[in-house]
Amino acid sequence: MNRRMAYKLFYILAIIIISILLIIPTIGEKKMEIVFNAETVQDEIKAVKNRFSSTDYIIEEKDKTLIIRGSNITDAIMNEIKIFKGVMDVQILKHWVEEKFLAKKINLGLDLQGGMHLVLRANYDRMQTTMNRILTDTDKTEITQQALEMLRNRIDRFGVSEPVIRPRGVEAIEIQLPGVKDPKKVKDALGVTGSLEYRFVDEKYSTDALNWMGQNFKDKQIPDDWGNQKELLSRMSSDIKLASDVELLFYYDRIKDSKKIIPTNPMAIIRKSALKGTDIQEAAVDRDDTGRIVVKFKTTSDGALKLAEATSDKNKGKRLAIILDNKIRNAPSINEPIPTGSGNISGGFSFQEAQTLARVIKEGALPVDLEIIEERTVGPSLGQDSIESGVLALKVSLACVMVFMLLYYKMAGLIANIGLILNFTFMIAILSLLGFTLTLPGIAAFVLTVGMAVDANVIIYERIKEELRSGKSVRMSVVAGFDRAFWAIFDSNLTTIIAAFILSQFGTGPIKGFAVSLFIGIISSMFVALYIIRFIYEIISLNKTIKKLSI
Repeated sequence: MNRRMAYKLFYILAIIIISILLIIPTIGEKKMEIVFNAETVQDEIKAVKNRFSSTDYIIEEKDKTLIIRGSNITDAIMNEIKIFKGVMDVQILKHWVEEKFLAKKINLGLDLQGGMHLVLRANYDRMQTTMNRILTDTDKTEITQQALEMLRNRIDRFGVSEPVIRPRGVEAIEIQLPGVKDPKKVKDALGVTGSLEYRFVDEKYSTDALNWMGQNFKDKQIPDDWGNQKELLSRMSSDIKLASDVELLFYYDRIKDSKKIIPTNPMAIIRKSALKGTDIQEAAVDRDDTGRIVVKFKTTSDGALKLAEATSDKNKGKRLAIILDNKIRNAPSINEPIPTGSGNISGGFSFQEAQTLARVIKEGALPVDLEIIEERTVGPSLGQDSIESGVLALKVSLACVMVFMLLYYKMAGLIANIGLILNFTFMIAILSLLGFTLTLPGIAAFVLTVGMAVDANVIIYERIKEELRSGKSVRMSVVAGFDRAFWAIFDSNLTTIIAAFILSQFGTGPIKGFAVSLFIGIISSMFVALYIIRFIYEIISLNKTIKKLSI
C-alpha cells in the first residue's frame, strides 16, 4: 500500500469513527428521568413503571424519581409519560457523547413525537375598525413581527422543549409545540391580547431579592414556567417581608445569538402603573446625537401627561420597568423630564435588541389580537406507533435489498451491503450534526434512499463485468468500471438533487423534511459508492494473484 492509499484509509476511518460517535445519542441506549410530585402515591408510580414492563427497559427507582434505560426511548414516549397522573417532570438525559463531543440526538417532528401544530393570524378587520384606517402590507408585516415576539414570550411559560415559531408569508404565523400537556390552555393563552405596562422599580427591595437569591438559590436555574416562578417569588416575598404595594417579577434577558429569552434576576416593582401600553402611540429604532442606538417613542395626548408626571424631577434617577405579560423586558433610568410626550430610551443596545424593545413597546400601543386559522394535534401514542412502523419498513426494505445484492453479486454484493450500512451511518450522523428534525416523510426518504444507494453499485458492477468480459485484467477492469460509471451515476443523481433542493427551499414542514433527508441521502450514497467502495476495490486489485472477481 503506497502513501496515497494510506492517507485515504486514514481519512475513511476517521470519518467512520466520527460518524459513529455522532449517531450514538440517536441509536444507542438512552436514559429518561421521571420526577414525581411530593404527594404522588405508589399506585401512580406503579402505573408509570407498568408502561416500561417489557424486557427492553431497565428501571431504577430512588425516592420520587425513576430512571428508565433502554434503546427505544424517544420523545414520543417522553411526551406520553408527561400526561401520567403524579408526574411533575420528564426529560431524556444527555448521553456521555453529547457532553464530551458535538453529538446530539435527532429531534422528532410532531407527527413522530406528538404535539400541537397551529397557524395563527392577526384579526386585521378588528384592528382596522379600532384604528379607523386601512392597514398596509408594511403595517401587516410589522404586526406579524410584534406577534412573533409576543408568542415567544407566552410559549416560554409552558416549558415546551424546542418549540418552532416562524412566520408563514406576510400575514400568518406557524407554531409547532411538541409534547404539550394541555392544548386548550395553550390556545387560550395564545389568543389573548398582550398586557404591557410601565411601573417604577423599588431599588431597596430589588437588592434584598437579589441577596436572597444569592443565599438561597445560588447556582440554580430559575424555572421558565409562570406557575413555578410564582411559588419561588411568593417564598422570596415572604422572606424579605415585601411591602403590600410592591411585587416581585423576573427580569428577562435574551441569550446571545438566540431568539430565546430567559429569566435572569428578580426585581421589585411598584404595583401601581405609571403608564399603560396604550399610552404609547409609536416606537422606532433610531440614533441619538452621539450616534448611539436608541428607541424613540411618542405618546398619546393622555400618555404625555402621565409621562410628564412619571419623569418629573422627583423621579429623576429612578428606573421605569417595561413589563410584558409579567416579564420585565427592560428597565431604563429616568435621566431628565419628558414634558413633550416624545423621548428616547438608551442603554447600549445592539440594533437587534433595540428592534425587539421597539416591538415590545408597539405591542402595547397596538394590541395584537390573534385568531387560530389552522390546528392539528397528534397524540404521543400515535407518534410512537408511527416511529415503530417507519423503522419496521426501513428494516424490511434494507433486509430485502441486502439479500438481493448478496445473492446476485456474491462477494461484490457483500461489499455493497457494507457500503449501504455506512451510507445510513453517515446520513444519521449528518442529520444529528445539523440538529435536524425528523418527520414521518423523512423516514420515507430513508427508505427511498435504500434503493437509490445500491443503484450506483449496480451501475459500477455491470461496467466492471463488461470490462472483465472484454479480457482486461482485474485491476484495469476495476479502474475502467468506476471511471465509466462515474458520469452515469453523477447525471442520474444530479436531477434528483436539484428536485430535492427545490423542495427544501419552497416546501414547508414534512415536505421540507423529506427533501432534506433525500438530499443528504443522495450525497452520502454517492460518496460511499464512488470513494469508499472504489477504495475497497483498489485494495483488492493490488493483489496481483487475483485473476477474477466474485461479481
